[in-house]
Amino acid sequence: MTKFFALPVLLLALAAVSPRFATGQLRKGADACFDKNIKTIQLRKLDGEMTDPVITLGSGDQLQLSFDDLSEDIRYFSYKIALCDAGWSESNLFFSDYIEGFLSDQISNREPSFNTLVGYTRYTLEIPNAQMQLKLSGNYLLKVYDSDKPDEALLQKSFSVVEPSAVGVRANVRKLPLAGNERCSQQLDVTVEHPSFPISQPYTEVKVRVEQNGHRFLEVADPTPTFVRNGYIDYSHPSKNLYPGGSEYRHFDISSLEYKMMRVREVLNINNIYHVQVEQDEVFRQYLYNPDINGRYVVRNERYLSESNTQSDYPSVFLSLHAEQPLDGKIYVFGEISGWELNNDFVMLYDSRRRAYELSIPVKQGYYNYKYVYVDENGALDMGRIDACSSETENIYGVYVYYRGATDRHDRLLNVTWVSSQETLGKNKSGL
Repeated sequence: MTKFFALPVLLLALAAVSPRFATGQLRKGADACFDKNIKTIQLRKLDGEMTDPVITLGSGDQLQLSFDDLSEDIRYFSYKIALCDAGWSESNLFFSDYIEGFLSDQISNREPSFNTLVGYTRYTLEIPNAQMQLKLSGNYLLKVYDSDKPDEALLQKSFSVVEPSAVGVRANVRKLPLAGNERCSQQLDVTVEHPSFPISQPYTEVKVRVEQNGHRFLEVADPTPTFVRNGYIDYSHPSKNLYPGGSEYRHFDISSLEYKMMRVREVLNINNIYHVQVEQDEVFRQYLYNPDINGRYVVRNERYLSESNTQSDYPSVFLSLHAEQPLDGKIYVFGEISGWELNNDFVMLYDSRRRAYELSIPVKQGYYNYKYVYVDENGALDMGRIDACSSETENIYGVYVYYRGATDRHDRLLNVTWVSSQETLGKNKSGL
């Protein structure tokens, strides 16, 4: 029998993360979970897989928050919503200025797992809802806490509400920028069009922020206008707005535990827990095209497709990366699987006997994307050390346009547009 699961070192506390990326240094507005029993947290458009959490003000659109609680007992959770500015600092406005309804409310929708070796309770919440209606556009934080401890958030998720305004955006990505690392960098050109929306001080009233593949992990300076003309604000620049192209994501499929799916080497039941060994990874020195879902995951059970959310189990997934010698820094498994953060629970440990970095993590059945991120001993991030960085990589950029005029008390979100590094995905959320 394969003995790849006899890895007691993986059950020990993981090594401390470099202070530069310590868990305590949570980025403003970052998605986070502070409870080890809460897993598979997703905030997406209702009935829309792999969608960014963005809805249009007054449209009737809803977002759905879902998560699993692996505690043995039923727990009672409540939630609050906080308005934030363009930089994700919480607003000083009164709650009643941006919410119509209650200050907080319980999450009443819960459903137990069925036919699983690992038991859990799945919780869901739709927003806006009858108890809370959103009155303003902008950035928001959804915070969930134990109903008896309203001051201790157990998790938080960010989302945005955009206005159906007359502001448009044109955006495109250059794969071979004139500046930066031409083999790795991608350059984003953005033009804000506002022919019928008066903006008197475009350099101070308008802010543009960019997300790559639905997350804000890579801290890149906000674009600044290159020039302004009547009804247009141009952010194109030959040496700015550069983003690392990165690599296409790796993947594994554990939507079935009865037979081996894509890149699964072996499935075992040990002590009434499923264990899955994924095929060993190698370092990618050159760019390889591989269709992916840009780092996300989809919960799925091949046997119970319509009941995947409550009949999917939590196997322990074993990942390994071949390396003849250990590196001086740390290697993280990264993607939506890790909450788009350098997470302590996703640090790999080196096994000199097997000459590989290894990690065992419990994840819900489904299809997963992931990549390896290296952080050196000084805390410097290197996205291309393990997985080659290329300007050819397909990435989706979300362009968010904020506006605060002289009489505004918060940062309004006027437009959200998505653009692919290979092709423009469509028009902006306001329908222009």
